[in-house]
Amino acid sequence: MYCALLTIHVLFIRFFVVRLAERSFDFFGGDGVTLDGDIGDYIREWIGYFIVGVAIIVVAVPEGLPLAVMISLAFSVKKMLAD
Repeated sequence: MYCALLTIHVLFIRFFVVRLAERSFDFFGGDGVTLDGDIGDYIREWIGYFIVGVAIIVVAVPEGLPLAVMISLAFSVKKMLAD
């Protein structure tokens, strides 16, 4: 989960750094700055970042699930053995 959130943050930071370096996106509405695309293009790109984050979560959950099941079964077996 943290990896997905970190990836989304890095992608957003990269988006703003690249756009500000190219002067194609301005927070303050300065003069002489032209937007290379409309806000819909930016929103589509941001949604793509969220899709990447969700994909990371979907891929990571099945990897951790067998470990969680094994740990819970081992704990249950220890309790049953003690009884």
